[in-house]
Amino acid sequence: MISPITASKIFSTLGNNNSLVPMGIKDTANSLGLTAGSYITGQSAESHDRFIDEFGTQAIWLLGIPAYKKVLDWTMFKPLGYDAGVDVRVMKDPEVFNLAKEYAKKHDNKFKNNKNVKQISESLEKAAKNPKAFKGLTFGKFVASTLLTIISYGALTKFRHDYRENKIKKEFYEKQAQAAQNSEQQGKPKTPAKNGQTSFTGIQDVMFSPVKNMMLVDAAITGERLGESKNSQEFMQYVIKEGFFWFFMYFAGQQIKNFLEKHSLTKKNLPIDLDSRVVESEELKDALLNNKIMKSVNEFPVDEHPSNADVYRFVNDNPDNLVVKMAKKSDIIETVKEKTGFFSKAKDTGSIDNRKYIDTDDVVGVKNKLKMLYDKGQEFIQKESDRLGLNVEELSETDRTKMLETYLNKVQKANRWATIKNIGACIGVLGLIMPGVIVAWRLLDKDNQGYRVREDIENKLKAEMASKS
Repeated sequence: MISPITASKIFSTLGNNNSLVPMGIKDTANSLGLTAGSYITGQSAESHDRFIDEFGTQAIWLLGIPAYKKVLDWTMFKPLGYDAGVDVRVMKDPEVFNLAKEYAKKHDNKFKNNKNVKQISESLEKAAKNPKAFKGLTFGKFVASTLLTIISYGALTKFRHDYRENKIKKEFYEKQAQAAQNSEQQGKPKTPAKNGQTSFTGIQDVMFSPVKNMMLVDAAITGERLGESKNSQEFMQYVIKEGFFWFFMYFAGQQIKNFLEKHSLTKKNLPIDLDSRVVESEELKDALLNNKIMKSVNEFPVDEHPSNADVYRFVNDNPDNLVVKMAKKSDIIETVKEKTGFFSKAKDTGSIDNRKYIDTDDVVGVKNKLKMLYDKGQEFIQKESDRLGLNVEELSETDRTKMLETYLNKVQKANRWATIKNIGACIGVLGLIMPGVIVAWRLLDKDNQGYRVREDIENKLKAEMASKS
């Protein structure tokens, strides 16, 4: 049986539109559907070509940029003494950057024997000495890793085109040889077959978002697929495929998520926009049942739009505040992980990793979502009391606790179902509907029923044979 902690992690990952995991799952469904559809319309040659195209592209698309970035960390940053773990966005607000260095030193003094914590302070000081060089290296890594990934896809495309052409040629000559053998056996003359052969600050969000990194690579892949199409059939298949893919891979997930969250709130009065790891955590449950949530919310900077520095200072000075803890649990605030051995599981020290960027708007968002969860919980108690004909003021603590437990269970289930519906809808469209549209388009048009690439290559080979006979 899956533990609650593991289950919450799974649903959190699947519901995160900036994670590569749900994108990989959607793309696998898409690739399987397209490969199956290609077998229906074009048999083995087309399905083999589609398999190499889809799954080869998926490997490059998902792993290319992260792998090249890791190589560049070793070859560019390490020799110069820079820490590639420093997020350059920490440096864009001078006040926040100074606070990051200040708190890194404080954490260094607190965790004196922790090399990982000590390294953070040293890394920030090193980057601060020559910020222009560090930013240049970071930007160079982003550009180089993106270009290398695109070049890798170009190499895959060349391999794929050569592979399918050679496969079709081989099958063609085998058919010709078999036909010649049959003709010879029937006393007919045979025909011999001859085998022929924007500003730096403006691009930072793209640089540090895995999904937006992949959008750049995908733009190049889409352009190359359309540009390298061998005929109108292949071109139109890519138009349909890439249109569906772009919408349901990059845009629909967030739109569906927003719709399901709004529907849950307006129709069921259940707020489900918190991370699954937060919603299903024992800390949140304890805080909700014991009315501790609002204490933490009220400790937060009271301004509706507090400054970045105020929020940064608060999260570093108040590690026990529930908002801060839940922001850490959601990975909005990253903490220092310590490994005692190569195969050991990294231990969370709880200390904030001041090299990493903290989106203060997201932290404020956690505060607002926790307040919403509390408010809707109180409304749930009121409605349950009215339904049972009880006076809410006279409820015992036991009754309140039971009602809040029921409410939280409803929120958890609704949160999980929203994630399942979201990813299920995208998988259904990319893995079934879109391949089905392509198959239907091919089968309904008699001029498109065959595999045009095969026909073009075979016609070329026949012409070559006729000219040599």
